[in-house]
Amino acid sequence: MPRLQLPTDLPFEVGALYHRRQQIHGLLGGQQQGGISTPGNAPFVILFTGEAGSQHSYWDHWEIEDGQNVFHYYGEGQSGDMQDTRGNRAIREHLRHGRRLLMFQSLGKGQPYRFWGEFRCIGTYEHHGVPDTSGALRKAIVFRLKPVEDDFDPFQNKVADSIAPAIDLSATVSQQVQEIRVKQSLFKRRLLLVEKQCRLTGVADLRFLRASHIKPWSKCVSGDERVDGANGLLLTPHADLLFDRGWITFEDNGTLVRSSHLPSEVAERIGLDLTSGRRCGAFDQKQKTYLEYHRNAVFETAFKKFDDPFSELVTPAGY
Repeated sequence: MPRLQLPTDLPFEVGALYHRRQQIHGLLGGQQQGGISTPGNAPFVILFTGEAGSQHSYWDHWEIEDGQNVFHYYGEGQSGDMQDTRGNRAIREHLRHGRRLLMFQSLGKGQPYRFWGEFRCIGTYEHHGVPDTSGALRKAIVFRLKPVEDDFDPFQNKVADSIAPAIDLSATVSQQVQEIRVKQSLFKRRLLLVEKQCRLTGVADLRFLRASHIKPWSKCVSGDERVDGANGLLLTPHADLLFDRGWITFEDNGTLVRSSHLPSEVAERIGLDLTSGRRCGAFDQKQKTYLEYHRNAVFETAFKKFDDPFSELVTPAGY
């Protein structure tokens, strides 16, 4: 089996944005249409995922398997049963042919693509009863893809809540901490399939965003709530702080609500448009359930319980 290279040698940065025609195919070649591109003169198979695929019953999604995050990626073929040919075979045989799988996420028509990193195919299965473009039921080929760099985290090193206390890490505790890390990572990855950018700033580059829970991790009543992508927002760090502490919230229709307790000087200097009533994009039904909790239990409440503003002051790197 060929030795895999870490994605640090690639011409793309994980979380960054690239235009498909000029910056992806212009550099690597390959077909400029479709979800699987196989450049003839470069050792890559380029994969694209995004909401457009759902029109053809491609239900790409993340799951935890054996303590690892695995992406279930639907193969190509819009009509009839999917076949083990062309792009589908290129994915399945990528290791044997020394080709590397690169994943990009579509952010919408006319928008750039977000680089998710390099993946490895660890298996395939068939999903029967999947509608094709005409509505006829057919067989779909689904690839189980694992990120090459398991600990990859394109976000700021924060998940809205402090979870693990400072304790002696016994074997049992170490396992629990690892399980929490995997679940945090699953939440972040699922969030990318729900939210595309910061609702306050429009920033979509993951290197400048945080994955913020709407209903805090510590208040979730089940593991499903904690890893539900609908229970989150992509926010720039200063927007994340305001939302996490309850200085701002959103109505179900996306209307921004600002706390009357937020100092006017801070609101003026923080560099965000915090105009109450500003529309920031509607939410789906699942998100609305979590937002109701945020409005009732976090908004204008969390910052009153935060009595040590020194505890989260940033320490310069290297200290």
